[in-house]
Amino acid sequence: MKNRIKLSKIAKALVNDEFVFFYQPIVSLFTGKICGAESLIRWKGPDGSIIPPDVFIPVAEETSFIAEITQQMLPKVVEDLTVLNRIDDSLCVSFNVSAKDFADDEFLDTLFASTSGKLIKRENLCIEITETAFFPSDGSTQQILREIDAQGISIILNDFSAGHTTFSTLTQLPLTAIKVALDVTQRAPLSKMDFRLFRHLVNLAHQLDLDIIAEGVEDEETHSIILATGCTHAQGYYYARPMPLPDFIRLVNKEPAWSEYPFGLEYLAQFDLVDFRRDVIRASLMICAHPEKEIRERILARLPELDSQKCLFGKWLENIRYLNLGDEDYDQLWMEHEEFHNIANSLLNKAWAGESLDEIKNIMVEFSNKSKKMMSLIQDLEIQKLERYFIP
Repeated sequence: MKNRIKLSKIAKALVNDEFVFFYQPIVSLFTGKICGAESLIRWKGPDGSIIPPDVFIPVAEETSFIAEITQQMLPKVVEDLTVLNRIDDSLCVSFNVSAKDFADDEFLDTLFASTSGKLIKRENLCIEITETAFFPSDGSTQQILREIDAQGISIILNDFSAGHTTFSTLTQLPLTAIKVALDVTQRAPLSKMDFRLFRHLVNLAHQLDLDIIAEGVEDEETHSIILATGCTHAQGYYYARPMPLPDFIRLVNKEPAWSEYPFGLEYLAQFDLVDFRRDVIRASLMICAHPEKEIRERILARLPELDSQKCLFGKWLENIRYLNLGDEDYDQLWMEHEEFHNIANSLLNKAWAGESLDEIKNIMVEFSNKSKKMMSLIQDLEIQKLERYFIP
C-alpha cells in the first residue's frame, strides 16, 4: 500500500505529543441535553493538518504503538474530563481501548494512576470496548473488566450487535451501557424489521438496567424513531460532529436541547409495571407450592427490584420528575407506586409465612386493582403530554 503510514512517523508523533482528542457529544433522550462525549483521537501534524484515525490506528494496532498511544492519552482524557466536570459534574467522557491494551501489563496501572484522586466522580470516565475486537472474551479480559468496575469506572460495550456477543455475555460483564452499532441505528428507519430489531435491543438493555446509546444518528427521522423506542442516549452528526475540547465546552455552555417528552420511555415503564405484577404474583404462588427453603430463596432471587426507589419503574418516575413539577397526576402516581410496592412485599411475606390461599388471593386482587389504577394514571399523564407537545 503506497499510502500506508510509516511506523517511524507514528513514533515521532508520540515524541512530539501530536495526538489530540476531538469530542463528539452524546445526548440524553431524557432531557434533550448534552450529557457527555466520546473522546476520539486525532493526529495534529506540525502544519496544523488533522490526520484521521483510520490512517494510523490500524498500523498502530498491529504493533506495540497502540499501547504507547493509550498510555500517553489516558492522562489527557482524565485532565479534559476534570475540566468538564468543573462546568458540570454530571458530564461523562468515554475513552476507547483496544484488545491489545488489555494484553499490556501496564494498562491497568496507567488507568488507575491517571484517575486516582483526580476525578470528582470516577464513574464519569467510561472505558469503551469494541465488541468486534474483544469477543468472544476470555477469563483474563473479564477479570480486567471486573477490576476496572471495582474502581468505580464505567464500562461501555461498543458496536453491539455487530460482532460476537451472546445475550448471556451481557449478564456476565460489569457493563454500564451498550452502544448500538451504527449500521443498526441507520437501518431502523428503513424497514419494519430493522425498526423492530432496534426496538428489541432497546428493550433488552432496559430489562438488564443498562443505558443504551444509539450511534450514527444523522437526521431528524432517525432521532424521532429512536426516541419513540425508549432509547436513553444518542450520538451522531444530527447533534454535532467531533470537535476540539474548547468548541465542545462552548456547545455545552449553550445548553442546546433536542427536547421532546420521552414517550418511548413511558411505554417501557408500562411494560415494567406489567412485568413486576406478573413476577410478584407468580413468585408468591410458587412459594406457596414449594416448602423447600432453597427453592424459595431462588424464587426470591429472580424477582425484580422490590425497593420502590430502585426498581425500573421508580427510576423512570424519578427521571421525569423535572418534567412534571406540580402535576397532581404525577404526584398521585408516585403515591400509588409506593403503595403498590408495599402490597407486593406484603404478598410475598404472607406467601413465605404460609398464609391461606384465600388470604393470598385477597391480596392479589388488591395488588391487581392497584396496578390497574396506576396504568390509568400513566395513560392520563400520556394524554396530557401529547396535548402539550403535539396538539396545537
